Amino acid sequence: MATFGRYEILDKLGEGAMGVVYRARDASLGRVVALKMLSADLGGEEELHQRFQREAEAIGRLSHPNIVTVYDVGEASGQLYMAMELLEGDDLRSLIEKRAAIALADRVRILLQICTGLAYAHSRGVVHRDIKPANILVGSDGRAKILDFGLARVSARSTITRRGVILGTPDYMAPEQAMGKGVDRRSDVFSAGAVFYEFLTLEKPFKGKTLHAVLYQIISDDPEPVLTVNPEVPVRLASIVHRMLRKDPDLRYGAMEEVARDLSDIHAALRGSGGRSTLPVPAAPVSEETRARVRDRVAQGRALLDAGQADRAVAEMKDALRLDPSAEDAADLLWRAGRKLHDGRSVAPALDPESERRVTDLLARAAPGGAEGDMRSAVAELVLIAPDDPRVTDLLRERSGRHRR
Repeated sequence: MATFGRYEILDKLGEGAMGVVYRARDASLGRVVALKMLSADLGGEEELHQRFQREAEAIGRLSHPNIVTVYDVGEASGQLYMAMELLEGDDLRSLIEKRAAIALADRVRILLQICTGLAYAHSRGVVHRDIKPANILVGSDGRAKILDFGLARVSARSTITRRGVILGTPDYMAPEQAMGKGVDRRSDVFSAGAVFYEFLTLEKPFKGKTLHAVLYQIISDDPEPVLTVNPEVPVRLASIVHRMLRKDPDLRYGAMEEVARDLSDIHAALRGSGGRSTLPVPAAPVSEETRARVRDRVAQGRALLDAGQADRAVAEMKDALRLDPSAEDAADLLWRAGRKLHDGRSVAPALDPESERRVTDLLARAAPGGAEGDMRSAVAELVLIAPDDPRVTDLLRERSGRHRR
């Protein structure tokens, strides 16, 4: 059996631009790990070695239930390595390719876990830089974990580059990354948005047939609206994805925590709707003190709903679910309060004059007969500005019908 340092090599798991991953056993602990070794052809690049070592050490300090655990980082026989938690399950790439039957609420829960894992890494100064479906694994317990921070870099440090190699998957790369500019956590927001788009629609947002065609689309073209590809996606969820995919980083969500807050509201409503879960819910420890606070908020929410104050009941239940996302009674009450609040609003809220002019202009641009790229751009902006406007809803319904034909 081949050995590498204190590790016994069992079999090869995969290979990427930065190195090879093996299933290996830590002889000193008897633990089976995923052992990633830096590619041999990089052996002479001392600066890259040093930078990889710094980044691997930063990743090793990350500890979060939605990030793969790094056990050991070091060098043996002149080669850098990283020993990581070995995970069993399906990555999002395989789930997408086999069109796995996953309830929408479960899909949103997976997206929410990706958000919380990335938000934690960003809070520690680590940007992933290569978020893609193959780097997100869903375990048998229903927990999503982000893999392969091997391309990550610590914020404010130099970008890793190599002769002729793009470090990052082009299909999910942010525009600024595709143009060789500096990246930050908002670049991960864009890449996550591209993954979310594909997980919800089963189609990639940028469909160029060559590397350069994909990069051009990422930089210049808006993707087909989510609701055109999959009309079953809630409008608010589609709006979140399109905001994540804005070309200008300043127009995206500024942080994954913001995405998580918006997704948590949608997830709670979907759970409260009574849809059947198709994945197990990962256990999360909740203290008795927190449970008591949640019970108090639920009781207060019921009283507010009975008193006809549905808006305040919704706010109470959102707070309760932030304390304990597994609180089923809070999710149920949020759904009932949300429905009551929605039923009391028979029309979409009026737009201010400037927004109304913009919507009118965009509706004209989105009308059949124009350039497809311009139409897609107009529809994407309409979903952001006026998702509840009946004119926008009708337009999306019409486009989804044409897409299916």
